[in-house]
Amino acid sequence: MKFTILAVLAAVACTVTANPAAIKRGCDVLGCLGALAPAIAICAAAAAEEGANPAADAECFFEAANELGNPPSVCNGCL
Repeated sequence: MKFTILAVLAAVACTVTANPAAIKRGCDVLGCLGALAPAIAICAAAAAEEGANPAADAECFFEAANELGNPPSVCNGCL
């Protein structure tokens, strides 16, 4: 479970930082990461528990799916 949570965090981070066209489209990488910080914090807390708290794991997946499905406006051009 810990690996899965870290994979979700890495996928979200990669969509923001590894996009070479992001600069051309006006991506505010730091602003976007700041807007995603609450979801990242939830998933980091769940990862720290190493799967011992299934409710925290579920909340992490819900937040990650929500952020990917409805990205913050500051992430326009990044995702």
